[in-house]
Amino acid sequence: MNLNQPPNEGPGATDLNALGMAAHLAGDHDQAVRTLQQAYQHHLDDGSPEGALRSAFLLGMIFGTTHQQSLLNGWLGRAQRVLAELPANARDGSPVGRGYVAVLELHRSLGAGEFERVGALATEVSAIGAAHREANLLALGLVSQGRFAIYGGAVHEGLTLLDEAMAGVLAGEPDGFTSGLVFCTAIEGCQEIGAVDRMSQWTSGLLTWCEGQPWVSAFAGPCALHHGQVLTLRGSWVEAVAEFTASTLRYDRQGQPLAAGFAERERGDLLRLRGELAGAEEAYRNAATHGCDPQPGLAQLWLGQGRSEAAASAVRRCLAETGIPARRISLLPAAIEVMASTGALDEARALTEELDGLARLTDCDPVLAAAAFAHATLELAQGDAAGALPYARKAAQLWSSVGSPFEVARSRVAIGRALTDLGDHESARRELETTRAAFESLGAEPSVVALDALLVSAGGAGPAGLTDRELEVLRLLAAGHSNRVIATDLVLAEKTVARHLSNIYTKLGVDSRTAAAAFAHAHGLA
Repeated sequence: MNLNQPPNEGPGATDLNALGMAAHLAGDHDQAVRTLQQAYQHHLDDGSPEGALRSAFLLGMIFGTTHQQSLLNGWLGRAQRVLAELPANARDGSPVGRGYVAVLELHRSLGAGEFERVGALATEVSAIGAAHREANLLALGLVSQGRFAIYGGAVHEGLTLLDEAMAGVLAGEPDGFTSGLVFCTAIEGCQEIGAVDRMSQWTSGLLTWCEGQPWVSAFAGPCALHHGQVLTLRGSWVEAVAEFTASTLRYDRQGQPLAAGFAERERGDLLRLRGELAGAEEAYRNAATHGCDPQPGLAQLWLGQGRSEAAASAVRRCLAETGIPARRISLLPAAIEVMASTGALDEARALTEELDGLARLTDCDPVLAAAAFAHATLELAQGDAAGALPYARKAAQLWSSVGSPFEVARSRVAIGRALTDLGDHESARRELETTRAAFESLGAEPSVVALDALLVSAGGAGPAGLTDRELEVLRLLAAGHSNRVIATDLVLAEKTVARHLSNIYTKLGVDSRTAAAAFAHAHGLA
């Protein structure tokens, strides 16, 4: 059964199926559902169970991918009944129709948490697709097998299956609806386990695919979401926030509130790192309103606000609710940070050991880097700077190979802290000053503020406790330059210059540019 041109159908019903899928891909969910429901009834009236089965499958997939579980269940029931009414010779030998019913059964099992059925169903779908040379079924079966294998701990086998599914998609073998589903499923699977190379490559492929079919808006939301995730990793934070905002709007237009919540959570995480705390709080509220748990990012925000007990309780609850190892990978680093910061070192140690095991299992650099950074964090919390230093250096090296400037900078902060504790203040100062510039270029304002305090303790302060960057700002101010000119000369944002000036005034005990300039001239700093 070819989804593009099913056999033995009247032209009217065939046209309705095609129009229904076109409406769905164009983002008109209601029109797609109405048209496909009409197609289903026309097929039944025309005595074409194969066509009715196809309509039921498409409707079930639309409802399944938009998290409308009860309607997925309803159309699965109809598809099963239609399949059972086929002539015996058509039901024998695992026909293509059975493959499409199995896909719906697989999605129902995922929604119901019946993971024990998923592996067998995915294998069945792949086998039917291969036997009948049905590209849609083969792609859907392979990508499902791959995700299931990863969840079961067979990471390399799972990634190989995802590679095979994506090879068919990139060759243009499945139809548009199936290709979009496989793109998103494969990218999500790679993101969960830190397979950044594949995630980036396939996100690029999804962008190209969407740009080549601008009328296909059904996958515009995930396209913007995954692009934003890659931009976040690479340090293009302003562009990433714009992508997350666009993703939320597109998901909302398509009636997918949970997916919109995912995008809002990502936006909240990034705004938190930028120090835009009011915006982050709003994004986290939006995520919760859309049905998406805003943790662990919200717990990290609470930790920064001094609400340590609330943060610890939230991550403990998330850990208890998240059983699948692949899904714990993104949760554990934040949980370790919260536990170490609140003095729950035994819990932090147990979580770090768990992350170590997952890092060995996946053998992906981001997870290995996160595990190394967790060890450095734990050793520093226990007062063992010598033990922390090699872990921090390993984390910085691995994050550098991944191409994540923020995580590299965080790792170098750990290096600087360890060097300071070991008494090597000059090396610590150099490490932290370089790192400070990296945070400034990213717009990571809270990290810059925290680093200023570390620079003072590392012996990196000048007269009146001014940091090297503050001395640069003071010299340019004393030369008569405006905030805008200073920002341009130092490649900073104007708000960053304003914050530096506020710090300078406080440290010098002055309240004006004139008084600050006078201090600079009096101390030979101008």
